Amino acid sequence: MTLMRAFSKVDKEGKIKLPGNIQRVVDLKAGQLVELKIMGASKKKSILITSRESTR
Repeated sequence: MTLMRAFSKVDKEGKIKLPGNIQRVVDLKAGQLVELKIMGASKKKSILITSRESTR
């Protein structure tokens, strides 16, 4: 189920910026740690971003 949808482009350095509305909804702050997971079948992949307190 999709609760919110937004778009962002990858820059020349391979970085993306999370749109402000996404940051506000999940209460992300500057410098906060996030975890990225690649999910899905070989042709249909998704990236799951989860806010984290630590790497453990």
